[in-house]
Amino acid sequence: MTIREEGITIKILIKYISIAGILFLILSACDKKPVKEKSLNEKLNFSSTEYQKVFKSKIISLDSDLIKQDTLIQYYDTLRYFYSSKNFEPVFIKSFDDEDFVYSLLNILGKAGDHGLNPEQYHYSSISREFLKAIDTLKNTYRYSHLANTELLISDAILKYSYHLRYGLVKPKEIFSDSYFLPIDDSSKGDLFQSLKQQNMIQYLADIEPKSKRYKGLQDALKYYNRFKDLEWPPIPLPVNKIEVGSKDTLVPLILSRLITLEYLDTSKYKLNDYSVYDTVLVDYVKRFQRNNGLIEDGVIGSNTIERLNMTPQEYIDKVKLNLERFRWNDYPDTSQYILVNIPDFMVFIYDNGRKIFGSKVCTGIKRPSYYESQLRVYKKTKRWRDKPDNWETPNMYGEISYMVLNPTWNVPASIMREEIAYKLKKDSTYLRDKNFKVYKDDVEIDPMTVELAELHSDRIPYRIIQDPGAGNALGKIKFMFNNPFGIYLHDTPNRPPFNKSNRAVSHGCVRVEKPLPLAEFLLRNHPKWNIDYLKIEIGQKVEDKKVLSEYYSKRESLRKYASFGKTTDVILSQKTPVYIDYYTTWVDDKGVVQFRADVYDRDKVLLNYLESKKLI
Repeated sequence: MTIREEGITIKILIKYISIAGILFLILSACDKKPVKEKSLNEKLNFSSTEYQKVFKSKIISLDSDLIKQDTLIQYYDTLRYFYSSKNFEPVFIKSFDDEDFVYSLLNILGKAGDHGLNPEQYHYSSISREFLKAIDTLKNTYRYSHLANTELLISDAILKYSYHLRYGLVKPKEIFSDSYFLPIDDSSKGDLFQSLKQQNMIQYLADIEPKSKRYKGLQDALKYYNRFKDLEWPPIPLPVNKIEVGSKDTLVPLILSRLITLEYLDTSKYKLNDYSVYDTVLVDYVKRFQRNNGLIEDGVIGSNTIERLNMTPQEYIDKVKLNLERFRWNDYPDTSQYILVNIPDFMVFIYDNGRKIFGSKVCTGIKRPSYYESQLRVYKKTKRWRDKPDNWETPNMYGEISYMVLNPTWNVPASIMREEIAYKLKKDSTYLRDKNFKVYKDDVEIDPMTVELAELHSDRIPYRIIQDPGAGNALGKIKFMFNNPFGIYLHDTPNRPPFNKSNRAVSHGCVRVEKPLPLAEFLLRNHPKWNIDYLKIEIGQKVEDKKVLSEYYSKRESLRKYASFGKTTDVILSQKTPVYIDYYTTWVDDKGVVQFRADVYDRDKVLLNYLESKKLI
């Protein structure tokens, strides 16, 4: 063997020896069992007996230190009762090893902001702090006390969080006692501790989140407007004169800048320096902004448009949060037919299986005067009608439309006699006669020209004033009736100009409908006798089809079976249709566009002040 061959052989031997050594080490390592890391309970010498002793003591004797640390604890007394019924045993935090549950729960509570809620309402920081103190590896004499605090804070958080998601932060009928009459779930009838008895708490909290399309849409809107909260938002001055197309105004670049910030315009296409004249390109974006804010969509920039452009990011955020809260109070069915009036939007819509199939402008009640509350206190003391403040605001309410009145008469309320009829008679003594009013005194019809103005201002008005059907009747040709304690209904009207305004709060509480016929046609669906053509003929509208006319007149006697008197006819509907009159100032429409409306009755303001005063938002 040569020296070279001998060297190669040695190298090969060394190589195989190295491989064998590595294999030996690997095989030796496989024989050894991996060292199991000690659990937190093992590391901290957890004692179930000691923990339960501390926990029971904390429940029995009110822990003022814990309440001082977190003033938002709401259910301490309730939890004392709950745990006493369970022999003072913890439910969620049974040892130091429950850290996975703690962090999963904190992950949910930390996202409360997605619902417009404050995570600290649910002790987000306090739970984290107390649990970290409990599992601190350093010597800690009070670690069981911190663990017990974690259990109590978690239970209180679950009770509050689950209640708020299911019913809302507040009870609307307590805050709006004279204006909120929509049905809501009665939380008092349920098991208060239901949320604490769930087998899978994390899944339960995910399941109870509102999941309607309208709620999810507003959650997305909240994320969107939260992006603006740290931006500078200088107010745009009100224009001296209205800015119309072709106008040259120093405010145009400021308006353009705001529209770009709100993402109405693409900055890659428009440069601020290029604009000092309000041109036809920019007007389309202004119109879109006006449309999304419930303003007259004319492209003319006046004080109303500028005031909306000056809404701050915080105001946008607050409006979204307030309406998320309203959506938690109640939800509308997605699998039925109903009618919805949204007061701030001044619109009525028909919904069929969650789909909007018709919409019409409406007018609602006049806003209360600014002195209403102070004057109401005076009235409660004196009980004199002269001291009673006007309250024509349309309430939030629910009913079922059961019949329509065609060619209705109008029984004038005493309040309207005092405030409007008297005023109009003072200006024109022939007003009652010319507008087809009949006047009764002691149930005897009298000449309208003999009405005494002074008697219209008396405590007990001796007159009964009724307006006959006709072109000038205040209720128009159709009245949509549903039972309610306020005498409110939807109706036609001969007074058309208010429908051209953006703020249509002009009625005495009832809802005036601009286009009543499509609403009537929907209500007559599947009716065994009536149809929309017969209705049109009955109220004096032209129907060209002679066959329909012949059919109507042959059936007229049976159709008018429920005629009140004269021209007036009641049409009893074959099926009742739910109607909701509600109040939303922000929502996401069918096209995914966020809509904002003015707080016409200051109900946003009242709700926000209440939530802020109670530190709920």
